[in-house]
Amino acid sequence: MEYVCKIGMPSGEVVERTFVAVDEPSLRAELEQKGYYLFSMRRGLVLRELGLGRPRVPTDLLLIFCQELAALLKAGLPLVQSLEVMLERQRHPVFRRSLEAVRDRVKSGTALSEAFRAERDLYPPMLSASLIAGERTGNLEGVLRRLAQYLRLNLSLKKKAISASVYPLMLFAMMFVLVSILVIVVIPKFQDFYKDFNVELPLITRLLMGFSTAVAHHAVWLLLLLVGLLVGAMSWLRREGSGVVLDRFLFRVPYLGSLMRMYATSQLARTLSALLSGGLPLLNAMEVAAASVGNRAMAAAVGAATPQIREGRSLTTALESTQVLDNLALEMVKVGEQTGALADMLNAVADFYDEEIETRMAAVLALIEPIMLVCMAVIVAGMLLAFYLPLFEAISAIQR
Repeated sequence: MEYVCKIGMPSGEVVERTFVAVDEPSLRAELEQKGYYLFSMRRGLVLRELGLGRPRVPTDLLLIFCQELAALLKAGLPLVQSLEVMLERQRHPVFRRSLEAVRDRVKSGTALSEAFRAERDLYPPMLSASLIAGERTGNLEGVLRRLAQYLRLNLSLKKKAISASVYPLMLFAMMFVLVSILVIVVIPKFQDFYKDFNVELPLITRLLMGFSTAVAHHAVWLLLLLVGLLVGAMSWLRREGSGVVLDRFLFRVPYLGSLMRMYATSQLARTLSALLSGGLPLLNAMEVAAASVGNRAMAAAVGAATPQIREGRSLTTALESTQVLDNLALEMVKVGEQTGALADMLNAVADFYDEEIETRMAAVLALIEPIMLVCMAVIVAGMLLAFYLPLFEAISAIQR
């Protein structure tokens, strides 16, 4: 649950910050433990509790932050001074407020990883975990560079997926608008026109007229029904285990499921590779990866595999028991474990699946575009034929 608090800092400064906690007593205890004086507390927006409008630091800004902070640390600037420099240049309001809180915590003696973990609702779990690894190994600058590379590759893959889906979505939107115009504007005019003719209308024409009438008379109720379904779906997805069920079902959808599985595998492999390269132990890396992977089914599989690794099983055996990864990925992980180059092999797995996703998406788009154009033409032609056919029959009857 989200709370907006007005607090007094140890330095004497009074600020307003947003915190995430289970309830008010636990948050009060946390603030007291950190040496903050609480002036006031209020609940955050209800929309945020539903998962809407929650402020997040954009990935591209986080990428730039990691790159620049690594450069400042390499140049020999102290951590607090480096954060001050980053804060002066930051214009994004959410990110700026968060960096102010991080700087204040670091000034008071808190580790950088703990300072970012306190703002965990704004950042991916990967950030604080990577910083922990960097602090343990004394190589914070190197870990930040690897994290920046990880974010860059993930961002690049997401941008490719978005750009690839823009044209099909535009075609779908055009088709929806065109059909809506026909149903709402054109069909009612044909209805009024055919009332003056004593002509037996074909079944398809009567069905389209009935559909148009229902939409016109019950538009408000249909809109409310749609909103209700969306809210219900969102509420169901927020229930524990619902997302896992949905993602497992999507994994079984032909072609789409294989693409989703490859993307989730790539995310998992790259996350583990980055964490292991940064010096984090495998068990800790698995726990962070379970929280970082976007696909709920893959995250559940990683969570189920972690106790098996704790019991002494290999990563390959533990992941194989979950039946989520395909044989190729498992074989590559096995080779990485046997050769002692697990981080490098996981990175190779991610690179391979990224290329495979790009190739398959290009092939899918090459098929989708003509198929959607043909569907659009068939729908429009069918609707026009359904309404012009009775007109042709009426003209023929008059001529006879």
